[in-house]
Amino acid sequence: MNFHPLTSKIIKAFNAHLDDELAIGMKAYMKGHFDYLGIKSPVRNEILKPFFSELKELETKEWMKVVDQLWNQKFREFQYAALVFTDRKIKDLQPEHFPFLEKMITEKSWWDSVDTVASNLMGAYFKKYPEKIPAAIKQWTKTENFWLHRTCIIFQLKYGVNTDQKLLFELCTKYAMEKEFFIRKAIGWALRQYSKYNPKAVEEFIQKQKLSPLSIKEASKYL
Repeated sequence: MNFHPLTSKIIKAFNAHLDDELAIGMKAYMKGHFDYLGIKSPVRNEILKPFFSELKELETKEWMKVVDQLWNQKFREFQYAALVFTDRKIKDLQPEHFPFLEKMITEKSWWDSVDTVASNLMGAYFKKYPEKIPAAIKQWTKTENFWLHRTCIIFQLKYGVNTDQKLLFELCTKYAMEKEFFIRKAIGWALRQYSKYNPKAVEEFIQKQKLSPLSIKEASKYL
């Protein structure tokens, strides 16, 4: 593969910090879903810092190419780097970048990446292009991909008082009896976050809507 020069530099820099012992522990923590180089978050962030200025100068097609190449690498640290780079370019996202973000939810999926995409990247995208929300929700709720369902529920985590309460409650109701742990946890998380701004509405919703014990426990933490 012909890597972009920036991709090549990051791959080289990460490989120089390989730690087999840490990698084993990190893989175990993620239930064996991914292979790791063994680079913890603080070190990884320090490695990436010198490349931010170079990233800033790249046109959209270029930085998206870098992100895509990083995402497709074997070791999990490269997906984390892809997420960091996308976050730093979030203001440059255009309507047509929706499939690009969706790919980060449906490929190499686990809570660590999906939650970042949902609450940070997709959340920012929908805040910029709210007209895209109805079609996306309609599309995602028709799939069997529970990571997309989780994204529907938590993409508003950082919306605060601007949270679409009606949509949030509708989605929590729709998935209230799902057995999937990550969905039940998402419902509780989203309600708990919104309860910071409208505790009365959340409390009334919990009382009226049948939810799993896990969702109720999570949602009630600030009530």
